[in-house]
Amino acid sequence: MAVDVRPAYEAMLAAQVAPRLRALGFAGDHRRREADGGAIAIDFVGEGATFPGQVAFAIEVRAATGHWMAYARETGAGELAQVWGRVAPPAGFGFHRGSDDWNLRTAADAPGYGAEVSRLLSDVVVPGLERHLALNAALERAVAEGQAVAAFEPPPALPGIINRMSYLGPDDPYVSWLRSATASRTRSD
Repeated sequence: MAVDVRPAYEAMLAAQVAPRLRALGFAGDHRRREADGGAIAIDFVGEGATFPGQVAFAIEVRAATGHWMAYARETGAGELAQVWGRVAPPAGFGFHRGSDDWNLRTAADAPGYGAEVSRLLSDVVVPGLERHLALNAALERAVAEGQAVAAFEPPPALPGIINRMSYLGPDDPYVSWLRSATASRTRSD
C-alpha cells in the first residue's frame, strides 16, 4: 500500500513556499496587489494522481496591470488574463519531461520540492512577471499616447507563460480602449 504524500505536500506549501511568498509581498491567498491597481496571483492546483500516494500539482500564475484590470471590469475580459501560464518544473521534479505538472513522489522529497518551488518563484518567476508588467505598463502608455513602441526591450522568456501584450495589433479591442480612455481623461482635464 502506497503512503499518501499529501500531508507532506501541504506542509511544504505552508512551511516553505508561503513564507517566501509573504516575503515577496504576497498575501495569504498568494495574491499581491501592485501600486498601479494591478495584481499578481500564484495558485497551486492539484492535478489527478499520477500514481497511488503521489501528488501531482501545477503552479499557475496570472498577472495584470491596473489598466488591464480596469478594462477587464468594463468589458468582462479576465481580470488577471494579461499574463498567464504555468511554471514548468525543472528536470526531476515533473511528471515527465515537457510536462507542466510537478510530481511529488515521496514525503522525503517534499523539502527539496519546497526549496525548488521557492527558489523558482522568488528568483525567476516573480521578477519575470514584474518585468512583464513593467513592459506592459510602458506599452500601454505608448499606445494610449500614440507613440512608437518598437524600442521597448522584450520581456524575459518564461517558459509556459504567455503575455497577451505580445500579440497586440492596431485593431485589438484593448488598444481601442486604451486610446479612448486616454482621450476621455484628456477631455475631462
